[in-house]
Amino acid sequence: MGFRKRLREEIEYRGLLVKEVSAAVGISNSTFLSYIDARGVLPNVETAVKIANYLGVTVEYLVNGDDGRAQSPDSPLKSEKTRLAETYEKLSARDKSLLIKIADVMAK
Repeated sequence: MGFRKRLREEIEYRGLLVKEVSAAVGISNSTFLSYIDARGVLPNVETAVKIANYLGVTVEYLVNGDDGRAQSPDSPLKSEKTRLAETYEKLSARDKSLLIKIADVMAK
């Protein structure tokens, strides 16, 4: 999986629209689309960093899958997985067990 697919998956995972991300990063919608469509154009380094920061991931993650989500606590979109893990750690053992059961039921 490459940059194009990971970028598209991050946008979908976060429930964002391409136009939201392109506006936040400061590039045109058509330019941004060229990064995620069949053309598979790669952004310049500065733009890639802006995209990664906005999505709360590292450029390395988008390029090769390493060093995934939520690189910094001040990223605009902190990873839901990170937030969930942080919240989970604050729960009592009983509540952790209940949360896992609820998640299992919801996942089915």
